[in-house]
Amino acid sequence: MRRPLRGFAAALLLTAGCTPPPRASVDGYRAKVTTIAGGVAGTPFEIAVRGDDRRRQPTPAGGVLILKGKEQKAWVLDPAAKTFVAVPYPQATDEMLPGFPLAPHFDDRAEAERRGVTEYRRESDELFAGVVCALWEFWDRKDDATSPSTTFWVASSLENLAIRMDRETPKGDGTKSVTSVRLTDIRLGADPELFEIPKGYAAAGPR
Repeated sequence: MRRPLRGFAAALLLTAGCTPPPRASVDGYRAKVTTIAGGVAGTPFEIAVRGDDRRRQPTPAGGVLILKGKEQKAWVLDPAAKTFVAVPYPQATDEMLPGFPLAPHFDDRAEAERRGVTEYRRESDELFAGVVCALWEFWDRKDDATSPSTTFWVASSLENLAIRMDRETPKGDGTKSVTSVRLTDIRLGADPELFEIPKGYAAAGPR
């Protein structure tokens, strides 16, 4: 009887040690975001994503923005004062990272439908931040040389997570105005507590 018991105990220890690696779709992720407009980089900020929940630190006005997607609720935290204030959910989504698909499993057909276009293209793979990405380009108006276009860089190794978005707008002088949103320092796993009001925080006045 001792041998089977020892074998069973060893199997339990082995199973306990086989923790699956974190996944963006299950455990969320954290990343640094940098926006670049006209070749000039803005101040980087941090985001955290888990399911339908979002967090941005800092916001353009300072503080920490938390969105609870299923509840359609949002708050801005002031870590220095340890206070929070509720804000309208639609307004909060505009402050998070508008136009950028933060959830994994980027779907080119769904993106085309959202944009109301039927023609777009899959470009050759490119490397960004050490990750191989599939490039998907969408035009606002197909076959129009003056039409703006948006290209998403999608990392298959991160469950088809978009980690970069480039927006190009042709100018009259033959050049293009380019705005880019880039996710770097991507860390899989985001603690659920990041999307809650911390203990000890008090409600502040209206924002």
